Amino acid sequence: MNYFLEVKSKPNLPLKYSLENQINGSYLAVGNFIREAEGIKLVYEDAENSKVAYESLITLDVLTTVGGGILISERFKKLIEAHCKTDVQLFETAFTYQGQKNNSYFALNVFNKIDCYDLDLSVYSKHPVDGSYKFSKTVLKTGPLEEYGYQYHIVRSAENNKIIVSGQLKKTLEDDKINSIGFKKG
Repeated sequence: MNYFLEVKSKPNLPLKYSLENQINGSYLAVGNFIREAEGIKLVYEDAENSKVAYESLITLDVLTTVGGGILISERFKKLIEAHCKTDVQLFETAFTYQGQKNNSYFALNVFNKIDCYDLDLSVYSKHPVDGSYKFSKTVLKTGPLEEYGYQYHIVRSAENNKIIVSGQLKKTLEDDKINSIGFKKG
């Protein structure tokens, strides 16, 4: 069984991707593989739209950002490295929030895109020009997240770029009590 990964951290979007970064932040948001990834540290800034205290913010395992994808805690990073290191790119980050600096989060880039939806059971329309999908009901395939004989634990759906996780990774994240995420059946 496969599941949609949902970020449930509140506040939503407390940080923004800094313009001083050399990499386009939308690459992280949509899962484009970043070739020049070696040794890069990404910088994020206070989006100044959240009143959550810094001490509360850093208890969250996942943070959404404006223009720069999602950030994950050291705890979450260790699980990703243990179970699906080749499925993602991880980048060190530095951010300033409410005047306090933090270097303990990592930008997560889920770059593998595969067909994840059972299109026979899903309800959708397809754009006549660009071929993009608009779903009113999504049904995930029940088999492994697999392409060319390789099984993934975390991917992006080729149909609409949502992050999908395997049942095995879902169980691992739940067993380790990773907070601020949820899972939804398709």
